[in-house]
Amino acid sequence: MLDRLTKSDKIRPVMVEGIKTMFYYRSEDDDLMQQIIEESADLKPRMSFIAPLDPLLWDKSLIKALWDFQYSWEIYTPAVKRKYGYYTLPILFGDRFFGRIEAVPDRKNGVLHVKGLWWEPDIKQTKKLDAALTSTLKRFAGFNGCKSVSLDKFI
Repeated sequence: MLDRLTKSDKIRPVMVEGIKTMFYYRSEDDDLMQQIIEESADLKPRMSFIAPLDPLLWDKSLIKALWDFQYSWEIYTPAVKRKYGYYTLPILFGDRFFGRIEAVPDRKNGVLHVKGLWWEPDIKQTKKLDAALTSTLKRFAGFNGCKSVSLDKFI
């Protein structure tokens, strides 16, 4: 399949320094890929909470190799053995993982409750980071049918 897509110029191969696996990108993104390689792409960092079953998280060893981020979905882990939370979401900000969050929607009362927030050890909390988190939580609350966010003990 990859050979066929490469031969028909739908995708192009690319190697990542330090990783033996071949990666592919859409040929129509060639200009963007060139800008990224030249570090001239005008990419504004955006924060997102990544769902545990998102395809981005399927290959744990790849996530570790690319971002040095160790993620485990602890939904089936007994509560006493969990390091983070029941339904913890990785926090992606810009081009790296910044931490994890456990946010539980209370749709009846319209409140998204932040039960846990864990930054990676080298992350420094800044006004820019706090603003990105606040904005992302508002979007996430809306996505979950909530009008407000309860997180006062974390920021």
